[in-house]
Amino acid sequence: MEHGDILPVLYDISVTIGGETKLKPLLTRTLQRLLYHTSYACGFVCLDMASCSTDDELLPFRLDAAVGDFDMLSLVGKTVMMPCALVLGAAAQETDQHRLLEKLDFTRSHYQAFLRLPIEDIGVIVLLSIKQPVTRLPLTKILQPILAHLAKAIKLCRVNEAYTAELLHHRLLLSKIFDSSYSGIVITDTEGLILEVNPAFTQHTKYGKDELIGTKLQNLLRETEINIWDLLKKENHWDGEIQIRRREGGLFQARLLINPIFDDYGNATNYVLIFYDISKQKEAETKIHQLAYFDTLTGLPNRLLLIDRLRQAIAVTERTQNYGAILFLDLDDFKTLNDTKGYLIGDLLLIEVAKRLIATVREVDLVSRQGGDEFVVVLQDLSKNATEAARQAEYVAEKIRNTLSEKYILEGHETRSTPSIGITLFQGKKQSVDVLLKHADTAMYQAKKAGRNTIQFFDPDMQARLEERQKLTEDLEQAIRQNELILYYQKQVNSHGGTIGAEVLLRWKHSKRGLVSPANFIPLAEETGIIVPMGTWVLRQACLQLKAWELRPHTENLSLAVNVSARQFRMPDFVNQVSTILHETGARPTNLKLELTESMILENVEDAISKMNQLKLYGISFSMDDFGTGYSSLRYLKLLPLKQLKIDQEFVRDMTDDANDAVIVQTIIAMTKAMGLEVIAEGVETKAQHDFLEQHGCHNFQGYLFARPVPIEEFDI
Repeated sequence: MEHGDILPVLYDISVTIGGETKLKPLLTRTLQRLLYHTSYACGFVCLDMASCSTDDELLPFRLDAAVGDFDMLSLVGKTVMMPCALVLGAAAQETDQHRLLEKLDFTRSHYQAFLRLPIEDIGVIVLLSIKQPVTRLPLTKILQPILAHLAKAIKLCRVNEAYTAELLHHRLLLSKIFDSSYSGIVITDTEGLILEVNPAFTQHTKYGKDELIGTKLQNLLRETEINIWDLLKKENHWDGEIQIRRREGGLFQARLLINPIFDDYGNATNYVLIFYDISKQKEAETKIHQLAYFDTLTGLPNRLLLIDRLRQAIAVTERTQNYGAILFLDLDDFKTLNDTKGYLIGDLLLIEVAKRLIATVREVDLVSRQGGDEFVVVLQDLSKNATEAARQAEYVAEKIRNTLSEKYILEGHETRSTPSIGITLFQGKKQSVDVLLKHADTAMYQAKKAGRNTIQFFDPDMQARLEERQKLTEDLEQAIRQNELILYYQKQVNSHGGTIGAEVLLRWKHSKRGLVSPANFIPLAEETGIIVPMGTWVLRQACLQLKAWELRPHTENLSLAVNVSARQFRMPDFVNQVSTILHETGARPTNLKLELTESMILENVEDAISKMNQLKLYGISFSMDDFGTGYSSLRYLKLLPLKQLKIDQEFVRDMTDDANDAVIVQTIIAMTKAMGLEVIAEGVETKAQHDFLEQHGCHNFQGYLFARPVPIEEFDI
């Protein structure tokens, strides 16, 4: 290059630099023009270089561009080891640099000269040649404007490429979203002509993409939904649920969102439609509704739906003044059927009962299952006259009773079942739903008491008794916490009149009712399960009393008999409860006697024997209470670890006047002697009874002849 060539050369290289928008072509084309005009053989560009500590140091540098050397061309984009003295430093044009350039072991050429052109703080251009090109021009100075121009161009290219890469990334991302979205996406023109669909939409509709492109979207919407497109032209947006056709002709439920795409002038040019298949969601909602409001076994409305429909029926009677009726049904002896034939047969019977009920009443009437074997029928649109409405309700109830009493064939077995039906009428909002259902339930309870398989209308007196019973139950639940329970003790004596112990008897001193008879609250406690915590309390108090007696010489050997309820005895942890109470109170186990009834033991003989044997190991003894009033199975009696039999007062009362009772008492006494058991008679009230028992070998007694049950403060040893 001569002096006159400088301006054309600078212009040529400047044009080259200015014409490139991408970095790699910019560097390559600039190198090509520099090599051409300077006569160097090859060159390379390195950008973003690290600094060196010494010139002799070899460091890795990345080759960002190379021209004129095949070895270098193959390494573009890779890192190679180069001497710092070659790459770093000010602009320089050097010859006779064999020793420096031979360190470029990545090329087979033996270069002698180089021209180093720093590109400001961005990088460097290094031109190499075997011989120094002949020129008198100071190339490092001449090319300085070009290098400054190149530095700006590199920065611009990097900004442009970063922006372009971001655009491509976003475009690719949008494309992936479009293609991989689970929701169906459709792009249409303003008339609904389909221009593009994503794979999800084709999967949902079963149409091929080619079949959809160019067709009207309206053709896929259910006829009633086509007006959506008219709404779009007015509102530019739509969001709602629709039904879409599938290729095979079926429909699926979808949620659809439609939004417009506007041009620069605010005019809609296209619409983007996003479909969400909500078929499974709708199925789940239907299933949840079914589970919430319908009985899973029979498919009938459950109590929740019954209450809602009954409120509606009451509102209708308020308006029309026609009566309605509630029929409360309970299947007689259903538990026995379940226990004897199994739950499968029981379920099949309930399903068949539901079918017969639906077939018996009108479509306007409601049949509901409350749970278990209870059903409710709501009759509507009866007469405005109460007497006539009652007659109509009774007619339907009788029809139901006869239908349900017919035989059932379940799993090849013939079965029969009968209902007890309670009826209550309603008209208007005089009474709440809960009250009406309670009245119908009470009437059903009356039907049960009347002998079952009968029909009864609601009786207010019966309801009052049930409410009183419910109040008594609530009070009984509070009795232990409010310290209303107290223990009475009735002494037990021997032939000499000496006290050998006592039986613990529970009493309830109600804060308002006074002393409540055990006949009123013990059966209620058994039925409701309150007897279990109550029995535990009694046992603990008895053991505390035993401990107190043990501290005095004249009472330390007295025993206490404690009645155990059937529910309490059946508890799996009964043995553990008793042992825990003994441990906590410190009572002597040998002074504790548990009284069990025959019926309680015979419910599960193996379990009873196991529990009795475990407790016997602690020293606890057992007495069979009310012996002779049950089945008196002698086969099981000999297996039980009993210490004592108690003759029931039912036999003691009349034994001096009734020969049968006398024989029974004598037999029990003789049997206890033969089996080595003790015997005690309860309910001894006269001297004649005492003498009879004594004469025939019974020497332990309990009854009014010796003492009445009294609180511990009045107990006389």
